[in-house]
Amino acid sequence: VVDETGQFKEDNFNRAMACLQNMGDAAKGDTKGRKGGLRASNSGQSNIFKMVKMIMERNFAPVIIFSFSKKDCEVYAMQMTKLDLNTLAEKKLVDEVFNNAIDVLSDADKQLPQVMNLLPLLRRGIGIHHGGLLPILKETVEILFGEGLIKALFATETFAMGLNMPARTVLFTAPRKFDGKDFRWITSGEYIQMSGRAGRRGLDDKGIVILMIDEQVSPMVGKAIVQGKPDPINSAFHLTYNMVLNLLRVEDINPEYMLERSFFQFQNQAGIPVLYNKVKELCSAYNTVNVDRYDEISSYHDIREQLNRLSAEFQSFLTQPEYLVPFLQPGRLVKV
Repeated sequence: VVDETGQFKEDNFNRAMACLQNMGDAAKGDTKGRKGGLRASNSGQSNIFKMVKMIMERNFAPVIIFSFSKKDCEVYAMQMTKLDLNTLAEKKLVDEVFNNAIDVLSDADKQLPQVMNLLPLLRRGIGIHHGGLLPILKETVEILFGEGLIKALFATETFAMGLNMPARTVLFTAPRKFDGKDFRWITSGEYIQMSGRAGRRGLDDKGIVILMIDEQVSPMVGKAIVQGKPDPINSAFHLTYNMVLNLLRVEDINPEYMLERSFFQFQNQAGIPVLYNKVKELCSAYNTVNVDRYDEISSYHDIREQLNRLSAEFQSFLTQPEYLVPFLQPGRLVKV
């Protein structure tokens, strides 16, 4: 639905959504009107397997399959038991790297389920990466993926943060995620961060991004995800008295020099040309304003200013004691 130039093809998107809707209507429920449940789960599992198999058959590996749940990463990886993506030589290398890595663990830690269950997957070229794994296991998976010994990596979005691990293909298992409160569509910034892993510099002419959708998505939502702007980065730097005092206490450091090179100051300096152009536009608009009978309006304004000034002086004159006290005598009526 998005070509190499970044153009969003709404017609293709609508056709894909219509096809998805027709397939969903045909597969929804059974003869008793029941829907969802285990049957829908099995359908989703087979779809993941079919997508990964298609990617391997078309030589689009390596692929990163992003899922927004640790449990889903493991479940989807376990569905790939029928796939064997590594040669015998690659399996020997995986065994060597994995065994050398876990030598630092105690004998009891080596018997942990995640340690014992991970090696069979790695030998077949399938990896798992999420925050629930031991740090040594995550590091091992990253090394194997970087060396090309993992062809399909099931990971959460944390894998896209701070790691330079590109792939040829990126696959999203769902367009929605749970943010701690409710399920929402992924933002364009999240999509850009994860889809940016598709395409290896010097190896691939272009990256491939596949977004699996299991529900009706409007073209507006789809376009906002794949073509939206990334989230802006704004400095939260605020100068405080304690900060200035601490800088003054350090020798050979000029506080002004430090502040001028802060990201906050950089953003403010970058905004100066915009403000300058805006001031020029306002000045140009001011100069083009023509006022009819300008002399009469100016004279009227000066007279009004003079009347206001004289009125204020007159009020102060009336409230002086020498003029006010003679009228303030006992028995005199005063209207307030």
